[in-house]
Amino acid sequence: MVNKSLIKKFGIVAMFGVLLTGCGGKGDASRGEKATENLPKSRVEIDESTPSWGKDTDHSAKLTWYVNFDWYAQPGWAKDTVTKKIKDDMNIDVEFVSGNDEKLNTMLAGGDLPDLMTFDKNLSVAQDAKKFALPLNILSEKYDPYFLAEAAKPETVKWYTEEDGNIYGYPSFSTTKQDYDEGNVQGDQVFIVRKDIYEAIGSPDMTTPEGFLKALNDAKEHSPSADDGSELVPFAATALDIANGGDGAFGGTLQDFLNLDPSIDGEFNDRDSDEEYITWLNTFREAYNDGLMTNDQFSDNDNTMKEKLSQGKYFAYLHTNTKGLNEFMSDNNARNPEETYIAVDGPKNSNGDRSTFTGGNIGGWTQTFITTSTKEPQKAMELLTYLASNYGTMVTTFGVEGETYNIVDGKVQYSEETEALRNSDIARFDKEVGLGSYWFVGNDNYAIQMGQQPATSIRQMVEWVSDKLEPRFEIEDIDPKDGSSARNLTKLNTERVQALVAFIQSPNEQEGKEVWQNYLDNRQNNGWDDIIKYRNEKIADNISKLE
Repeated sequence: MVNKSLIKKFGIVAMFGVLLTGCGGKGDASRGEKATENLPKSRVEIDESTPSWGKDTDHSAKLTWYVNFDWYAQPGWAKDTVTKKIKDDMNIDVEFVSGNDEKLNTMLAGGDLPDLMTFDKNLSVAQDAKKFALPLNILSEKYDPYFLAEAAKPETVKWYTEEDGNIYGYPSFSTTKQDYDEGNVQGDQVFIVRKDIYEAIGSPDMTTPEGFLKALNDAKEHSPSADDGSELVPFAATALDIANGGDGAFGGTLQDFLNLDPSIDGEFNDRDSDEEYITWLNTFREAYNDGLMTNDQFSDNDNTMKEKLSQGKYFAYLHTNTKGLNEFMSDNNARNPEETYIAVDGPKNSNGDRSTFTGGNIGGWTQTFITTSTKEPQKAMELLTYLASNYGTMVTTFGVEGETYNIVDGKVQYSEETEALRNSDIARFDKEVGLGSYWFVGNDNYAIQMGQQPATSIRQMVEWVSDKLEPRFEIEDIDPKDGSSARNLTKLNTERVQALVAFIQSPNEQEGKEVWQNYLDNRQNNGWDDIIKYRNEKIADNISKLE
């Protein structure tokens, strides 16, 4: 499983590529590779079939690891089950330091860096990795060939290999074509309903605009109020971030439910102008005008809306981040087990085509780098290998065999105590056990292969999406990250969300569609053609990477 703190932030952080300034320009673009020329010799005999960390235990070391998310905090090294095990295996201590973009920029400008750094791969400084990071392929060859031979995913290494032949950062949660082919992927988009109300109104088909609106009206009539006496809200969706262009579930998630391809024949597909999409925006407009949505949809933040879910205050909910519901669904089920939420088929296109979602991307979320400042390059490489390997994935995901889990018929089975704790007290679970907290080069796909399952509160939701997943590697990271096109896209994203809200709040269909068409037309005045050109070039690059 993945730590709840990570997931609650991931849905927001991964949505936007924060743009930072350059890293200060100390040295030239080949600084990282040049720095490897003076690396000390390996302390152990290297072998690509055996990880070096198991041979290098006589040498103790302390590493500093910077994580560029100020919400990231751990109880301290060797305070939880996971890091106790890593310390026992490697004779290593790690100090985690968290921060924000300003702190990261300051460190990079000064040049005094920690041993390892992890930040969102979409930050523009990731493109400057040659200036501050040691090439992982060279470190692997010198200290731990097991990393490239066994621990790292070959498709992922190929994806991140630069023109100079080096790979400077390794990602978290990279999902490859092989992972899809083997069925080791999970989706994160869902349309959920309160089971008791849904069944009471006849388990209706909500895949068409007509069926959707009728079900909301029937739910309101059947259950006008929640348990605490407040008015039941028939429909809501993932919180918007209007000021920063966050479309919640009203953008790409809804378009995925409608099975609208994000690219066609190797070129970007403008799903915002698709009539199927506009039809459903108008459906939500009807719901709003009929009192089936409330203005809280446009003002509540993500946590507030999830708290309302935990109190059973919504009938139907379109959501972008299923794993982030674990804690709230657990609270709701404990509050009233008769009011549990389940996933059902949501909006579909007029042909009734199966909804299609991504089960993860090859680029992952964050990248982790070993910096040119490290005094312990061998231990840093060994730690990265440890965490990326199948063995390390078992430790960080499941803990210690015989203590937190056992293997039964080739699959992991949590101990009764571990399973009970993760489903009842996630804060204590994170602090004492630490499973899912050390995700920096996490390989969820292997964990799924070994039997990782979501918490019981969201398991049915995750299973619902399991047969609707397809890779979309060609459209990864296709947005401009700097320059005028990036600024124009930021402006357009904000205008887009504002237009979404205005459409839904419009008093009639004609005015709503006019609002949306005005937004579509206005894009031409904000460098839209250049943005599309950039996206198509990136799509072409991605396709070539995959060949």
